[in-house]
Amino acid sequence: MGYILGGHSNENVEEFRDRFRRYYEYIESIKHLLPSSAYSFATAPWHYNYSNHRCPHDAWLETVTIQDQQHQTRDEASKWTTIIHVRLLGAYHDGYIELTYKNVQSYLLENHGSDWMTDEVRLSAKGLIEHEIVWLGGRWIIECEDIVYEWKPFDVTTSAA
Repeated sequence: MGYILGGHSNENVEEFRDRFRRYYEYIESIKHLLPSSAYSFATAPWHYNYSNHRCPHDAWLETVTIQDQQHQTRDEASKWTTIIHVRLLGAYHDGYIELTYKNVQSYLLENHGSDWMTDEVRLSAKGLIEHEIVWLGGRWIIECEDIVYEWKPFDVTTSAA
């Protein structure tokens, strides 16, 4: 198991903080191996800040799309790439979180439960990105070349009539 995901319910606050410290040290040690978008997602100050509206904790899954695309060039045989697109309703219900996993090599989607609990980005044995998500009632592991995160807040402006 990973750095963040290896905790126990009976640990104290210092043990909890130590897991996150080790996780951030790990991410820094592999920074040169990560695409900038995956690194930004893994280290964003809002990522594990539950009071920040962009944080995925407690977000609800709206859609997951798995798309296989065929690419063919004159010099090569057809190649297939897989893209996974995930859309979540943010925990504060004021915007969407969209995650795009590029050139997916493998994935395991064991249920999803109702809420995104926590997640961890790390390198796989193949040197690719491995994103593990723990849901309330399930877990996912997606191995890919890159992760792109987007926050899409709802337009809350109203016009005065």
